[in-house]
Amino acid sequence: MDRPALKLEAQRMLSSHFPFFLVLFLPVLLLDFASAAAYYLASQNGAFRNQLTQSGTVVSINQDMLVKYLIFSTVLTILVSLLTAGMMFRSIDLLRNKAKFDQPVNKSFTIFNNWQYFKGAVIIGILTSILAILWSILFLIPGIIKSFSYVQSINIYRDALDAGKPIGYLEAITQSRQMMNGHKWEYFVMDLSFIGWEIVEGLTFGIASLWVEPYITLSFSNFYIKLADRPDQDDLSTIFKKQHDQND
Repeated sequence: MDRPALKLEAQRMLSSHFPFFLVLFLPVLLLDFASAAAYYLASQNGAFRNQLTQSGTVVSINQDMLVKYLIFSTVLTILVSLLTAGMMFRSIDLLRNKAKFDQPVNKSFTIFNNWQYFKGAVIIGILTSILAILWSILFLIPGIIKSFSYVQSINIYRDALDAGKPIGYLEAITQSRQMMNGHKWEYFVMDLSFIGWEIVEGLTFGIASLWVEPYITLSFSNFYIKLADRPDQDDLSTIFKKQHDQND
């Protein structure tokens, strides 16, 4: 896996079509900002309460408001995760030359425009989270490693749907584990390579996210494509067809 080449391809596409990607990612960036703001307000509310309690001052804190902040932040985080999955789908299509650089607003809500996409993203997200948590309970480091095994599950599931050969949620997770075998360290290193950009996001109060988030998504989309479409093995559409023929 040539990480610099993957990222360079992502940079070139983003640079060539930045206005499109700006509009495409704007909804998820706005929700992400709102989620961070809600979390900050909730944490500040809790810190204020602890400070007053330690000083011996009795203060009535609106616990309901604190709970509402936390619920609101959680809901926004889930929405961001779902929208991000849709962004990944469209980024994969664009890198494969299977989509056009048009209708960015409509493409922003890809995950909500297709019930199968939405259902798959939710269920696979829940299943992979449970599996990662269970592994983490047993052993922390293996749990983190296992989480990398599952990262391609939703992309594999979506590719199977688009190929007209839908597969089960657990099958998508299994295929992701097989696909990432021998590539988890590469994925981890690639993730680490964006730390500098994420620091820039913080220093610019999120403004840099307008470039950084599309860049990261395109890079990891390219990572998936290089694994799924590599010439030394059958591509996913062929695998789905073989599985379908065997079932028949």
